[in-house]
Amino acid sequence: MASRRQLLFGLCVCVMICYVILTHRVVFKPYVQPVPRQIRKAVLVQLGSVKNISKLRQELLCKLKRNVPFSTITRAQASRDGNRSVLSEKSLEKLVHFNSCAVVSSSHALKLHTYGQEIDSHDAVLRFNCAPTHTFEQFVGNRTDIRLINTKIPQKACRQEFWSENSTMFKHAAIVIRNMNAINLEGEKIDAKHDRFHSFTNWIKYRKTYPNRTLPFILRPEFGRDIQAELTQFCNTTRLCKKPRSSPSTGMFGVVMMLHICDWVHVYELAPSNRDDTKLRYYFDEKKMRPSNGGRGHSYSQERVYVMTLSLTPEKDIEKSGVVLLKGFSQTQCE
Repeated sequence: MASRRQLLFGLCVCVMICYVILTHRVVFKPYVQPVPRQIRKAVLVQLGSVKNISKLRQELLCKLKRNVPFSTITRAQASRDGNRSVLSEKSLEKLVHFNSCAVVSSSHALKLHTYGQEIDSHDAVLRFNCAPTHTFEQFVGNRTDIRLINTKIPQKACRQEFWSENSTMFKHAAIVIRNMNAINLEGEKIDAKHDRFHSFTNWIKYRKTYPNRTLPFILRPEFGRDIQAELTQFCNTTRLCKKPRSSPSTGMFGVVMMLHICDWVHVYELAPSNRDDTKLRYYFDEKKMRPSNGGRGHSYSQERVYVMTLSLTPEKDIEKSGVVLLKGFSQTQCE
């Protein structure tokens, strides 16, 4: 009797489940773990062969080389400006060129590697914004030859380090200011009306405070817009990423800049490895978390797809190491 009741109860439960599925169109799917980054494989599928990957990489590099020229604002270009003395006499690309360069991101994943000695072995090392080296040497190295900063410094970031006489963060490296049309030229004068964080004014003050330190370099106004146009066209034509809705990151500015002044560019943890399973953002900050949306301010995901497409490093190696090797424009032969 009990077994008959159990059988009837089981049948009733089955009927109820079937009713819910049929009337509410519920679809049960097994849980599938997210597939690891397969960007390079996706490109292969899209284009059909390894040969075409090489062709796409060459085309992208030539387009970048042609459509995103690199220069910095010179004193001669602002000859009628009363504060022109804060500018360098020559553009940065006229002063330096390197064989092997390191672009060091600020990613927390760098603490999962010990790239310090390797990074310092390059001919030039680029760092970003407020990223320190002190106490992190084994992970990120000690040298900083160029530091690319955004216009929020020192208004909203690194204020103490920027103005400190003893801080070495801005003391020895060549400083390059990321310029997304904040600092323009008009009638051979500096136009800073869009400089929301008063970066140009701060550099005038900095120059007066420390007259013997190296002059800053300010990227030409349209540099960022040109990078953004290339990213947009890449995403639209390859369908490997969504059209970027925001400005390129300081990291992307740095990669393109170094492609102009280096023969070979090694990029550390901008295209991420799979080593870091935390949500932490920076290697020097154990509290600040990555934004859940990936960062509204910049088009990080599109940039990673783009950089990995330019890369000479196989995807499986990037996933282990987080290091991408790029061929500089001096090594890129274009028609």
